Amino acid sequence: MDSRREFLKKVLIVGGAINVKTKVFAQSIPPIRKATKETFCTLYRSVNGNPATNIAKVIEQMGGIEKVIGTYDVVVIKPNVQWWNQGSPNLSSLKAFVDMIMERPGGFKGEVVIAENCHRGSSPWTSINSGWAKRFDWNSDITGVNNMNDLSILLNKIYGKRFSTIHWIDVEDGSKQIFSPSDGSGYVYCDGLSKVPMITCDNGGKGDNYRATIMSYPVFSTDSGTIIDFKHGVWKRGAYTDQPLRFINFAALNHHSIYCGATSAIKNYMGVTDLSGGPDPFKNGRLTGDYYNFHSFPFNKWASGPVPGMLGKEIGMFIKTIRKADLNITTAEWTGLSSRTEHPLSHTQAVLACTDPVALDYHATKYILYPNSRLDIHNPDNENGPLHQYLERCAEEYGGFFDEGNVEVRSYNFKTNSLQSDSELVVSGNKIWGNSIKPIMKYFYLRYVS
Repeated sequence: MDSRREFLKKVLIVGGAINVKTKVFAQSIPPIRKATKETFCTLYRSVNGNPATNIAKVIEQMGGIEKVIGTYDVVVIKPNVQWWNQGSPNLSSLKAFVDMIMERPGGFKGEVVIAENCHRGSSPWTSINSGWAKRFDWNSDITGVNNMNDLSILLNKIYGKRFSTIHWIDVEDGSKQIFSPSDGSGYVYCDGLSKVPMITCDNGGKGDNYRATIMSYPVFSTDSGTIIDFKHGVWKRGAYTDQPLRFINFAALNHHSIYCGATSAIKNYMGVTDLSGGPDPFKNGRLTGDYYNFHSFPFNKWASGPVPGMLGKEIGMFIKTIRKADLNITTAEWTGLSSRTEHPLSHTQAVLACTDPVALDYHATKYILYPNSRLDIHNPDNENGPLHQYLERCAEEYGGFFDEGNVEVRSYNFKTNSLQSDSELVVSGNKIWGNSIKPIMKYFYLRYVS
Protein backbone atom coordinates (compact mmCIF):
# COMPACT_ATOMS: atom_id res chain seq x y z
CA MET A 1 0.00 0.00 0.00
CA ASP A 2 1.29 3.49 -0.82
CA SER A 3 2.52 5.68 2.00
CA ARG A 4 0.71 9.01 2.50
CA ARG A 5 3.67 10.78 0.89
CA GLU A 6 3.58 8.52 -2.17
CA PHE A 7 -0.19 8.96 -2.46
CA LEU A 8 0.12 12.75 -2.38
CA LYS A 9 2.92 12.56 -4.93
CA LYS A 10 0.68 10.63 -7.30
CA VAL A 11 -2.20 13.05 -6.80
CA LEU A 12 0.10 15.97 -7.63
CA ILE A 13 1.42 14.23 -10.74
CA VAL A 14 -2.09 13.47 -11.96
CA GLY A 15 -3.26 16.97 -11.13
CA GLY A 16 -0.33 18.49 -12.98
CA ALA A 17 -1.01 16.30 -15.99
CA ILE A 18 -4.63 17.45 -16.09
CA ASN A 19 -3.48 21.07 -16.12
CA VAL A 20 -1.36 20.46 -19.21
CA LYS A 21 -3.66 17.99 -20.94
CA THR A 22 -3.75 20.01 -24.15
CA LYS A 23 -0.01 19.35 -24.56
CA VAL A 24 -0.04 15.68 -23.69
CA PHE A 25 -0.27 14.39 -27.24
CA ALA A 26 2.08 16.88 -28.89
CA GLN A 27 5.09 14.61 -28.34
CA SER A 28 3.50 11.47 -29.79
CA ILE A 29 5.85 9.51 -32.03
CA PRO A 30 4.05 7.89 -34.97
CA PRO A 31 4.47 4.11 -35.16
CA ILE A 32 6.61 2.85 -38.01
CA ARG A 33 5.05 0.14 -40.15
CA LYS A 34 7.19 -2.87 -41.02
CA ALA A 35 7.78 -3.43 -44.70
CA THR A 36 5.57 -6.15 -46.14
CA LYS A 37 7.70 -9.28 -46.56
CA GLU A 38 5.13 -11.76 -47.80
CA THR A 39 1.38 -11.13 -47.88
CA PHE A 40 -0.80 -13.78 -46.24
CA CYS A 41 -3.87 -11.63 -45.62
CA THR A 42 -5.18 -8.15 -46.42
CA LEU A 43 -6.59 -5.59 -44.00
CA TYR A 44 -9.06 -3.03 -45.36
CA ARG A 45 -9.66 0.40 -43.82
CA SER A 46 -11.65 3.54 -44.44
CA VAL A 47 -11.16 6.75 -42.46
CA ASN A 48 -12.69 10.21 -42.19
CA GLY A 49 -16.05 9.29 -43.69
CA ASN A 50 -19.20 8.93 -41.63
CA PRO A 51 -19.88 5.52 -40.05
CA ALA A 52 -22.07 4.28 -42.93
CA THR A 53 -19.82 5.51 -45.75
CA ASN A 54 -16.72 4.15 -44.05
CA ILE A 55 -18.08 0.61 -43.85
CA ALA A 56 -19.45 0.83 -47.38
CA LYS A 57 -16.00 1.82 -48.65
CA VAL A 58 -14.35 -1.05 -46.77
CA ILE A 59 -16.72 -3.59 -48.32
CA GLU A 60 -16.29 -1.97 -51.74
CA GLN A 61 -12.51 -2.39 -51.48
CA MET A 62 -13.08 -6.08 -50.74
CA GLY A 63 -14.94 -6.43 -54.06
CA GLY A 64 -18.47 -5.79 -52.80
CA ILE A 65 -20.77 -7.55 -50.36
CA GLU A 66 -21.40 -10.34 -52.89
CA LYS A 67 -17.75 -11.40 -52.38
CA VAL A 68 -18.40 -11.80 -48.66
CA ILE A 69 -21.98 -13.08 -48.43
CA GLY A 70 -23.75 -15.57 -50.72
CA THR A 71 -27.37 -15.54 -51.90
CA TYR A 72 -28.59 -18.25 -49.51
CA ASP A 73 -26.27 -17.69 -46.54
CA VAL A 74 -27.42 -17.51 -42.94
CA VAL A 75 -25.35 -14.66 -41.50
CA VAL A 76 -24.70 -14.43 -37.76
CA ILE A 77 -23.35 -11.01 -36.75
CA LYS A 78 -21.88 -10.87 -33.25
CA PRO A 79 -21.51 -7.31 -31.89
CA ASN A 80 -20.34 -6.43 -28.37
CA VAL A 81 -23.44 -5.16 -26.56
CA GLN A 82 -22.15 -5.57 -23.03
CA TRP A 83 -21.44 -1.83 -23.08
CA TRP A 84 -22.79 1.29 -24.75
CA ASN A 85 -21.38 4.49 -26.31
CA GLN A 86 -17.89 3.69 -27.63
CA GLY A 87 -18.06 0.31 -25.87
CA SER A 88 -20.44 -0.85 -28.59
CA PRO A 89 -19.86 -1.01 -32.34
CA ASN A 90 -21.27 2.06 -34.07
CA LEU A 91 -24.98 1.44 -34.68
CA SER A 92 -25.07 3.25 -38.02
CA SER A 93 -22.20 1.09 -39.31
CA LEU A 94 -23.98 -2.03 -38.12
CA LYS A 95 -27.24 -1.04 -39.82
CA ALA A 96 -25.41 -0.16 -43.03
CA PHE A 97 -23.75 -3.59 -43.03
CA VAL A 98 -27.08 -5.38 -42.55
CA ASP A 99 -28.62 -3.26 -45.32
CA MET A 100 -25.79 -4.20 -47.68
CA ILE A 101 -26.42 -7.90 -47.07
CA MET A 102 -30.17 -7.62 -47.54
CA GLU A 103 -29.74 -5.55 -50.73
CA ARG A 104 -26.94 -7.74 -52.06
CA PRO A 105 -26.43 -7.59 -55.86
CA GLY A 106 -27.83 -10.83 -57.29
CA GLY A 107 -30.37 -11.04 -54.47
CA PHE A 108 -30.40 -12.34 -50.93
CA LYS A 109 -32.63 -15.24 -49.88
CA GLY A 110 -30.96 -16.09 -46.60
CA GLU A 111 -31.26 -14.67 -43.08
CA VAL A 112 -29.38 -12.15 -40.97
CA VAL A 113 -29.07 -12.67 -37.21
CA ILE A 114 -27.63 -10.30 -34.63
CA ALA A 115 -26.63 -12.55 -31.74
CA GLU A 116 -24.77 -11.83 -28.50
CA ASN A 117 -24.22 -13.06 -24.96
CA CYS A 118 -23.49 -9.93 -22.94
CA HIS A 119 -23.63 -11.90 -19.66
CA ARG A 120 -26.21 -9.59 -18.07
CA GLY A 121 -28.58 -12.15 -16.57
CA SER A 122 -31.70 -13.86 -17.86
CA SER A 123 -33.16 -10.85 -19.72
CA PRO A 124 -30.22 -8.78 -21.03
CA TRP A 125 -32.50 -6.80 -23.36
CA THR A 126 -33.92 -5.11 -20.24
CA SER A 127 -30.55 -4.39 -18.61
CA ILE A 128 -29.65 -0.70 -18.35
CA ASN A 129 -26.12 -1.92 -17.64
CA SER A 130 -25.80 -3.07 -21.25
CA GLY A 131 -25.97 -1.54 -24.70
CA TRP A 132 -29.37 -3.12 -25.26
CA ALA A 133 -31.39 -0.81 -23.01
CA LYS A 134 -28.92 1.92 -21.98
CA ARG A 135 -29.33 5.13 -23.97
CA PHE A 136 -26.30 5.97 -26.11
CA ASP A 137 -24.99 9.51 -25.65
CA TRP A 138 -22.90 9.04 -28.81
CA ASN A 139 -22.04 6.32 -31.34
CA SER A 140 -25.55 5.66 -32.65
CA ASP A 141 -25.77 8.18 -35.53
CA ILE A 142 -29.30 7.07 -36.46
CA THR A 143 -32.23 9.38 -35.74
CA GLY A 144 -34.60 7.80 -33.23
CA VAL A 145 -32.25 4.89 -32.45
CA ASN A 146 -30.85 5.23 -28.93
CA ASN A 147 -29.57 1.71 -28.20
CA MET A 148 -29.29 -1.78 -29.65
CA ASN A 149 -32.91 -2.61 -28.81
CA ASP A 150 -34.05 0.32 -30.96
CA LEU A 151 -31.84 -0.81 -33.83
CA SER A 152 -33.17 -4.37 -33.62
CA ILE A 153 -36.76 -3.12 -33.71
CA LEU A 154 -36.00 -0.94 -36.73
CA LEU A 155 -34.32 -3.76 -38.66
CA ASN A 156 -37.15 -6.16 -37.85
CA LYS A 157 -39.67 -3.59 -39.09
CA ILE A 158 -37.76 -3.25 -42.38
CA TYR A 159 -36.89 -6.89 -43.04
CA GLY A 160 -39.42 -8.97 -41.08
CA LYS A 161 -38.49 -12.58 -40.31
CA ARG A 162 -35.46 -12.42 -42.57
CA PHE A 163 -33.88 -10.60 -39.62
CA SER A 164 -33.63 -11.90 -36.04
CA THR A 165 -32.14 -10.73 -32.76
CA ILE A 166 -30.94 -13.58 -30.54
CA HIS A 167 -29.83 -13.34 -26.91
CA TRP A 168 -27.54 -16.18 -25.93
CA ILE A 169 -28.01 -16.75 -22.18
CA ASP A 170 -25.56 -18.39 -19.77
CA VAL A 171 -26.72 -21.72 -18.35
CA GLU A 172 -26.60 -20.35 -14.80
CA ASP A 173 -29.03 -17.62 -15.86
CA GLY A 174 -31.68 -19.88 -17.34
CA SER A 175 -30.31 -21.50 -20.48
CA LYS A 176 -29.54 -25.22 -20.46
CA GLN A 177 -26.67 -27.51 -21.29
CA ILE A 178 -27.43 -29.52 -24.42
CA PHE A 179 -25.60 -32.07 -26.54
CA SER A 180 -26.97 -31.46 -30.04
CA PRO A 181 -29.66 -29.40 -31.84
CA SER A 182 -32.11 -32.23 -31.21
CA ASP A 183 -32.13 -31.09 -27.55
CA GLY A 184 -33.36 -27.58 -28.45
CA SER A 185 -31.62 -24.28 -27.78
CA GLY A 186 -28.83 -23.96 -25.25
CA TYR A 187 -25.07 -24.37 -24.82
CA VAL A 188 -22.94 -27.33 -25.84
CA TYR A 189 -20.04 -27.99 -23.47
CA CYS A 190 -17.10 -29.77 -25.11
CA ASP A 191 -16.55 -31.96 -22.03
CA GLY A 192 -16.50 -35.41 -23.63
CA LEU A 193 -20.01 -36.39 -22.51
CA SER A 194 -22.82 -37.85 -24.67
CA LYS A 195 -20.71 -38.04 -27.83
CA VAL A 196 -19.64 -34.40 -27.59
CA PRO A 197 -15.84 -34.29 -28.10
CA MET A 198 -13.58 -33.11 -25.32
CA ILE A 199 -11.86 -29.87 -26.34
CA THR A 200 -9.69 -28.46 -23.56
CA CYS A 201 -7.18 -25.66 -23.18
CA ASP A 202 -4.80 -25.44 -20.22
CA ASN A 203 -2.39 -22.74 -19.13
CA GLY A 204 0.62 -24.98 -18.55
CA GLY A 205 0.90 -23.72 -14.96
CA LYS A 206 2.19 -25.79 -12.07
CA GLY A 207 0.49 -26.59 -8.78
CA ASP A 208 -2.03 -23.98 -7.69
CA ASN A 209 -1.33 -22.00 -10.86
CA TYR A 210 -2.67 -24.74 -13.12
CA ARG A 211 -6.00 -24.06 -14.82
CA ALA A 212 -7.93 -25.56 -17.69
CA THR A 213 -11.01 -24.56 -19.64
CA ILE A 214 -13.21 -26.19 -22.24
CA MET A 215 -14.89 -24.84 -25.34
CA SER A 216 -18.60 -23.98 -25.24
CA TYR A 217 -20.89 -22.76 -28.00
CA PRO A 218 -24.59 -21.98 -28.55
CA VAL A 219 -27.39 -23.67 -30.47
CA PHE A 220 -30.37 -21.41 -31.19
CA SER A 221 -33.41 -20.82 -33.38
CA THR A 222 -34.15 -17.73 -35.49
CA ASP A 223 -37.50 -15.94 -35.80
CA SER A 224 -38.23 -17.90 -38.98
CA GLY A 225 -37.56 -21.21 -37.21
CA THR A 226 -34.09 -21.89 -38.63
CA ILE A 227 -32.03 -23.92 -36.14
CA ILE A 228 -28.35 -22.98 -35.98
CA ASP A 229 -25.56 -24.96 -34.36
CA PHE A 230 -22.75 -22.42 -34.02
CA LYS A 231 -20.06 -25.04 -34.61
CA HIS A 232 -21.64 -27.35 -37.19
CA GLY A 233 -24.08 -25.12 -39.08
CA VAL A 234 -27.76 -25.10 -40.04
CA TRP A 235 -29.91 -28.00 -38.78
CA LYS A 236 -33.19 -29.10 -40.31
CA ARG A 237 -35.36 -32.22 -39.94
CA GLY A 238 -32.87 -33.97 -37.69
CA ALA A 239 -29.74 -33.37 -39.78
CA TYR A 240 -27.27 -30.69 -40.79
CA THR A 241 -27.91 -29.05 -44.15
CA ASP A 242 -25.61 -27.63 -46.81
CA GLN A 243 -26.90 -24.08 -46.32
CA PRO A 244 -23.83 -21.91 -45.64
CA LEU A 245 -23.44 -20.32 -42.20
CA ARG A 246 -21.39 -17.11 -42.10
CA PHE A 247 -20.04 -15.63 -38.87
CA ILE A 248 -19.21 -11.91 -38.73
CA ASN A 249 -17.30 -10.67 -35.67
CA PHE A 250 -18.40 -7.02 -35.29
CA ALA A 251 -16.29 -5.23 -32.68
CA ALA A 252 -15.46 -1.85 -31.16
CA LEU A 253 -12.02 -0.52 -30.09
CA ASN A 254 -11.27 0.69 -26.57
CA HIS A 255 -9.13 0.64 -23.48
CA HIS A 256 -10.15 -2.31 -21.35
CA SER A 257 -8.09 -2.70 -18.16
CA ILE A 258 -4.59 -3.06 -16.79
CA TYR A 259 -4.95 -6.85 -16.94
CA CYS A 260 -6.19 -6.95 -20.55
CA GLY A 261 -4.99 -3.69 -22.11
CA ALA A 262 -7.35 -3.25 -25.04
CA THR A 263 -10.57 -4.81 -26.23
CA SER A 264 -11.64 -5.38 -29.81
CA ALA A 265 -12.09 -8.34 -32.19
CA ILE A 266 -10.29 -11.07 -30.19
CA LYS A 267 -12.00 -10.34 -26.89
CA ASN A 268 -15.38 -10.11 -28.64
CA TYR A 269 -15.28 -13.91 -28.98
CA MET A 270 -15.89 -14.18 -25.21
CA GLY A 271 -19.47 -13.11 -25.88
CA VAL A 272 -20.08 -16.32 -27.82
CA THR A 273 -19.14 -18.58 -24.91
CA ASP A 274 -20.94 -19.43 -21.67
CA LEU A 275 -19.42 -17.65 -18.65
CA SER A 276 -21.44 -19.48 -16.00
CA GLY A 277 -19.59 -19.55 -12.68
CA GLY A 278 -18.58 -15.91 -12.68
CA PRO A 279 -15.28 -14.08 -13.25
CA ASP A 280 -13.54 -14.97 -9.99
CA PRO A 281 -11.54 -18.24 -10.06
CA PHE A 282 -11.34 -18.18 -6.25
CA LYS A 283 -15.13 -18.01 -5.85
CA ASN A 284 -16.30 -20.80 -8.13
CA GLY A 285 -15.42 -19.50 -11.62
CA ARG A 286 -16.11 -23.01 -12.97
CA LEU A 287 -18.13 -23.69 -16.06
CA THR A 288 -18.44 -27.38 -15.20
CA GLY A 289 -16.45 -29.73 -12.99
CA ASP A 290 -12.86 -28.53 -12.65
CA TYR A 291 -13.00 -26.48 -15.85
CA TYR A 292 -12.95 -22.70 -15.57
CA ASN A 293 -14.97 -20.46 -17.87
CA PHE A 294 -13.38 -18.18 -20.45
CA HIS A 295 -13.01 -15.27 -18.00
CA SER A 296 -11.83 -17.02 -14.85
CA PHE A 297 -9.35 -19.18 -16.80
CA PRO A 298 -7.01 -16.34 -17.90
CA PHE A 299 -7.71 -13.78 -15.14
CA ASN A 300 -7.99 -13.46 -11.37
CA LYS A 301 -11.35 -11.71 -11.56
CA TRP A 302 -10.30 -8.11 -12.44
CA ALA A 303 -6.56 -8.77 -12.28
CA SER A 304 -3.92 -10.66 -14.25
CA GLY A 305 -3.98 -14.41 -13.98
CA PRO A 306 -1.10 -16.78 -13.13
CA VAL A 307 0.10 -17.22 -16.75
CA PRO A 308 0.31 -14.32 -19.25
CA GLY A 309 -1.51 -14.40 -22.59
CA MET A 310 -4.13 -17.02 -21.76
CA LEU A 311 -7.01 -14.93 -23.12
CA GLY A 312 -5.35 -15.29 -26.50
CA LYS A 313 -4.63 -18.99 -26.12
CA GLU A 314 -8.22 -19.94 -25.25
CA ILE A 315 -9.71 -17.85 -28.04
CA GLY A 316 -7.12 -19.22 -30.47
CA MET A 317 -8.27 -22.70 -29.49
CA PHE A 318 -11.91 -21.66 -30.01
CA ILE A 319 -11.09 -20.31 -33.47
CA LYS A 320 -9.21 -23.49 -34.36
CA THR A 321 -11.77 -26.00 -33.07
CA ILE A 322 -15.21 -24.33 -33.01
CA ARG A 323 -15.54 -21.56 -35.58
CA LYS A 324 -13.43 -18.75 -37.02
CA ALA A 325 -15.22 -15.61 -38.16
CA ASP A 326 -15.50 -15.29 -41.93
CA LEU A 327 -14.84 -11.57 -41.46
CA ASN A 328 -13.83 -9.41 -38.50
CA ILE A 329 -14.98 -5.77 -38.55
CA THR A 330 -13.92 -3.07 -36.09
CA THR A 331 -15.88 0.18 -36.03
CA ALA A 332 -13.67 2.79 -34.39
CA GLU A 333 -15.88 5.84 -34.89
CA TRP A 334 -15.09 6.70 -31.28
CA THR A 335 -12.19 5.15 -29.36
CA GLY A 336 -12.17 5.06 -25.57
CA LEU A 337 -8.85 6.11 -24.04
CA SER A 338 -9.52 4.90 -20.51
CA SER A 339 -13.17 3.74 -20.53
CA ARG A 340 -15.66 1.88 -22.68
CA THR A 341 -18.52 4.24 -21.86
CA GLU A 342 -17.14 7.58 -20.63
CA HIS A 343 -14.75 10.31 -21.69
CA PRO A 344 -11.92 10.82 -22.44
CA LEU A 345 -12.26 9.52 -25.95
CA SER A 346 -11.06 10.26 -29.44
CA HIS A 347 -13.15 10.78 -32.56
CA THR A 348 -11.14 8.46 -34.80
CA GLN A 349 -13.73 7.97 -37.59
CA ALA A 350 -12.46 4.63 -38.85
CA VAL A 351 -13.76 1.23 -39.92
CA LEU A 352 -11.44 -1.73 -40.45
CA ALA A 353 -11.99 -5.30 -41.66
CA CYS A 354 -9.84 -8.41 -41.99
CA THR A 355 -10.32 -12.16 -42.15
CA ASP A 356 -7.68 -12.51 -39.42
CA PRO A 357 -8.63 -11.10 -35.98
CA VAL A 358 -5.07 -10.94 -34.65
CA ALA A 359 -3.90 -8.90 -37.64
CA LEU A 360 -6.92 -6.64 -37.18
CA ASP A 361 -6.39 -6.07 -33.45
CA TYR A 362 -2.66 -5.54 -33.90
CA HIS A 363 -3.24 -2.89 -36.56
CA ALA A 364 -6.17 -1.18 -34.81
CA THR A 365 -4.30 -0.81 -31.53
CA LYS A 366 -0.99 0.21 -33.11
CA TYR A 367 -2.33 2.80 -35.53
CA ILE A 368 -5.53 4.02 -33.86
CA LEU A 369 -5.80 3.33 -30.11
CA TYR A 370 -2.16 3.69 -29.07
CA PRO A 371 -1.38 6.92 -31.00
CA ASN A 372 -4.40 8.54 -29.37
CA SER A 373 -3.96 7.24 -25.83
CA ARG A 374 -0.15 6.96 -25.60
CA LEU A 375 -0.66 4.29 -22.93
CA ASP A 376 2.00 1.57 -23.05
CA ILE A 377 -0.59 -1.13 -22.41
CA HIS A 378 -2.21 -0.20 -25.75
CA ASN A 379 1.02 -0.73 -27.67
CA PRO A 380 0.92 -4.20 -29.28
CA ASP A 381 4.73 -4.12 -29.63
CA ASN A 382 5.20 -3.71 -25.86
CA GLU A 383 6.33 -7.24 -24.99
CA ASN A 384 5.58 -6.74 -21.29
CA GLY A 385 2.02 -5.60 -21.90
CA PRO A 386 -1.06 -7.85 -21.71
CA LEU A 387 -2.18 -6.86 -25.21
CA HIS A 388 1.05 -8.06 -26.85
CA GLN A 389 0.96 -11.25 -24.80
CA TYR A 390 -2.57 -12.33 -25.66
CA LEU A 391 -2.35 -11.37 -29.35
CA GLU A 392 0.87 -13.33 -29.71
CA ARG A 393 -0.52 -16.42 -27.96
CA CYS A 394 -3.72 -16.27 -30.00
CA ALA A 395 -1.75 -16.19 -33.25
CA GLU A 396 0.44 -19.09 -32.10
CA GLU A 397 -2.57 -21.21 -31.19
CA TYR A 398 -4.44 -21.09 -34.49
CA GLY A 399 -1.92 -19.73 -37.00
CA GLY A 400 -2.92 -16.06 -37.08
CA PHE A 401 -0.77 -13.15 -38.24
CA PHE A 402 0.87 -11.19 -35.44
CA ASP A 403 3.67 -9.99 -37.73
CA GLU A 404 2.37 -7.02 -39.72
CA GLY A 405 5.01 -7.80 -42.33
CA ASN A 406 2.64 -10.54 -43.49
CA VAL A 407 -0.35 -8.22 -43.80
CA GLU A 408 -1.15 -5.94 -46.71
CA VAL A 409 -3.07 -2.77 -45.81
CA ARG A 410 -5.48 -1.02 -48.16
CA SER A 411 -6.79 2.19 -46.64
CA TYR A 412 -9.04 4.88 -48.12
CA ASN A 413 -9.14 8.44 -46.78
CA PHE A 414 -12.34 10.41 -47.44
CA LYS A 415 -10.58 13.70 -46.68
CA THR A 416 -8.29 13.30 -49.68
CA ASN A 417 -10.48 10.88 -51.65
CA SER A 418 -7.47 8.67 -52.15
CA LEU A 419 -5.71 5.57 -50.88
CA GLN A 420 -3.19 6.01 -48.07
CA SER A 421 0.45 5.03 -48.02
CA ASP A 422 2.08 3.14 -45.13
CA SER A 423 3.39 6.43 -43.74
CA GLU A 424 -0.16 7.83 -43.49
CA LEU A 425 -1.83 5.07 -41.47
CA VAL A 426 -1.75 6.68 -38.01
CA VAL A 427 -5.18 8.05 -37.09
CA SER A 428 -5.21 11.06 -34.76
CA GLY A 429 -8.74 11.93 -33.69
CA ASN A 430 -10.13 14.98 -31.98
CA LYS A 431 -9.94 14.35 -28.21
CA ILE A 432 -12.95 15.02 -26.02
CA TRP A 433 -12.18 15.06 -22.31
CA GLY A 434 -15.62 15.57 -20.77
CA ASN A 435 -16.28 16.82 -17.25
CA SER A 436 -16.05 13.63 -15.21
CA ILE A 437 -12.95 13.77 -13.00
CA LYS A 438 -12.67 10.05 -12.21
CA PRO A 439 -12.05 8.71 -15.78
CA ILE A 440 -9.77 11.67 -16.55
CA MET A 441 -7.70 10.97 -13.44
CA LYS A 442 -7.70 7.28 -14.36
CA TYR A 443 -6.28 8.14 -17.77
CA PHE A 444 -3.49 10.34 -16.42
CA TYR A 445 -2.68 7.81 -13.72
CA LEU A 446 -2.23 5.18 -16.41
CA ARG A 447 -0.29 7.63 -18.57
CA TYR A 448 2.17 9.00 -16.03
CA VAL A 449 2.07 7.07 -12.75
CA SER A 450 1.38 3.37 -13.21
